Amino acid sequence: MIDVTSSEEGAALRWLAKRGQRVGRPTPLLTALIATRQPLLDRGFWRYFAIVVGVSVIGGGYPLLFGPGATQSGVGYSIFFGIQLGLWDSIRRRERGLRASVPSRSPVEPWWRVLGGWYIVSLVVAFAGGIALAVTMYFTTAARTYAVSWLGLLVLSALCSGVILTSVLRGRIFGEDPESLAVQRALRTERIYLAMPVFVIFPIIMELLMLSGSRPPAESMPWLVRYIVAVVVLQAISGTLHWRRQRRLPPGDYGRPLQPDPGTPVDWSPPAY
Repeated sequence: MIDVTSSEEGAALRWLAKRGQRVGRPTPLLTALIATRQPLLDRGFWRYFAIVVGVSVIGGGYPLLFGPGATQSGVGYSIFFGIQLGLWDSIRRRERGLRASVPSRSPVEPWWRVLGGWYIVSLVVAFAGGIALAVTMYFTTAARTYAVSWLGLLVLSALCSGVILTSVLRGRIFGEDPESLAVQRALRTERIYLAMPVFVIFPIIMELLMLSGSRPPAESMPWLVRYIVAVVVLQAISGTLHWRRQRRLPPGDYGRPLQPDPGTPVDWSPPAY
């Protein structure tokens, strides 16, 4: 039996309405599927909170591994790692709960179709481009400690994003009706942005804005700015195209239809004298 709450039904109604499907009450399966995207409504909030805080605290000691001259963006990266892993863990636990009551199967849609060409390019530029920039920084500037420490964060970010994307792309598909498949297709598109490429550059941007502490070498600044701009632009293009593709769900039975508004009754009887 699928157990859903009234708050989860309300969230499902709003999610469906944004995608062109207004219903009076969504089906329990669709409600449960859509609820997987909102971990803060889950009873496991404290588990999510512990993951975020724990990873962030551990990441705070990252610069100590390299000493003076290391990048100070380790805290920013670890916060993003914690958020990514916490959300991913919450989604996985909710989906495990669905397996006991809903038939599931492996996805058949090719992974490259889910990601889309622009998203794949943004991933390559964010990770491969950043790693290439860090290696170049190591061999062409005196800021070798900074380059190595940033390279380590890029590798960790690539590993974290790779695990999450693999889990999303290989995740089980629940139900067989066209409506549940359409909802899950849209949810999978949302979930790949747990590994959002711009997460890789936000900590570096914050570091550039700091008035003190370790900063990238001046010689690498022009290339670093180009790298940041390229990732942001590619991310914006891929996000826009994904939203356009998933902004309207196909017609179908997504729940109980809305009841027509009977209107406000009007008394047309003549006034009494």
